[in-house]
Amino acid sequence: MIPTNWRPWSPNSSSAASSPNIPISGGALMQTIRLRGVDPLLFRDGRPFADELGAQRADSLPVPYPGVVAGAVRTAIGNALGWDWKNGGPARAQSPNVQGPVVCIGDGKPVVGAPADAVIYGKENDTSNPAQCMCLRPFKELPNGWGCTMPEGLQPMQVTNEGKPEAGYVFWPWHRVMEWLGSPQGAGFQVTDDLKIGRPALEERTHVWIAEEGMLFTTASVVPLERSWGKPEGKVERDWSYLVRVASDVDIEGPLFLGGERRIAVAEKAGDAAWPKCPDELAAKLKSAKRVRMLLVTPAIFSGGWMPGWVGGSPPGMENLQLNLISACVPRREAVSGWNYAKRVPKAVRWLVPAGSVFFFEAEGDTSQLASSAWLAPVSDDERDRRDGYGLAVWGVWDYHQAKEGGNG
Repeated sequence: MIPTNWRPWSPNSSSAASSPNIPISGGALMQTIRLRGVDPLLFRDGRPFADELGAQRADSLPVPYPGVVAGAVRTAIGNALGWDWKNGGPARAQSPNVQGPVVCIGDGKPVVGAPADAVIYGKENDTSNPAQCMCLRPFKELPNGWGCTMPEGLQPMQVTNEGKPEAGYVFWPWHRVMEWLGSPQGAGFQVTDDLKIGRPALEERTHVWIAEEGMLFTTASVVPLERSWGKPEGKVERDWSYLVRVASDVDIEGPLFLGGERRIAVAEKAGDAAWPKCPDELAAKLKSAKRVRMLLVTPAIFSGGWMPGWVGGSPPGMENLQLNLISACVPRREAVSGWNYAKRVPKAVRWLVPAGSVFFFEAEGDTSQLASSAWLAPVSDDERDRRDGYGLAVWGVWDYHQAKEGGNG
């Protein structure tokens, strides 16, 4: 379940040293805000967008990357404090820690990218319950005569059903993700209608470059408030918003620019209670866990490509805990770029481990912190990336599938 387009990893290249805690900027406490789109929002996917043949269309990602959100929030802070953006402002804007986004729908209910270790498939000739969930778990050991191309010491995933994956299960509600993380083998997990949350709707617009006659370009942007009329449900609305935590004493409220083309969003206070916490039942399981799962809520940037550089040691900000990687479910990599406002040049393209990726570890030490200080904390290797919110993670438990008599275990 690890894509072949990731660069190879050498066991000798991983770092076992733990990373320092990220300091809170200037002693400021973390505040939780919610960003709501006013205009359709454009979160570009890194493809060329210029007055060139084949590059005159900008398609939006369904969710903004953490760097986009961090840039918007820091700009709002800088404008409120009167920073000089031509003289030191861009450097000062790097300091506030930002965590997010956590995607929400409806009245602020958080959702998470579908876990990659859950494969929802259609069951043929069963109209009463057509959708099933296959729980992917690593092989405990490969059957005699089997082999794989995984890096040394890692196990492939055990596929227990050949059903075709169903489309449309892009996001899961928070409470169902918590249920999934608390189930070591996924036994009894029911596929219900609330799991089928698709991508946000897109609105296409054709624009004209005023400076040159006849120059047209197209944008496809995320619609923050969807309205549709179905039968027999009638009018349905989906309100998309983004929870963000920011280390700043500045009150972040009111309009701001979010994403490309200077589209408008509104920041509003959400309160600490809005930031998702680890359920007590899951926390109790994590406290005594010997095998833990890490689910990425936001994309991460790792020094080992798809693999964290801290594997075999402690994740960033954690102490007395060693995590040894057993396997991983990682979808196709994503790319992020942007514009360096300080140097006035494009940023180099970097590869992201997508949200929804799942890593399987064997743990040694204090796992109780996974439900507290490490919950929804960034796990990317570089401190700057963690400050931007790349690699927010939640944690769960796992176990190997029970061996079947006469099977391959």
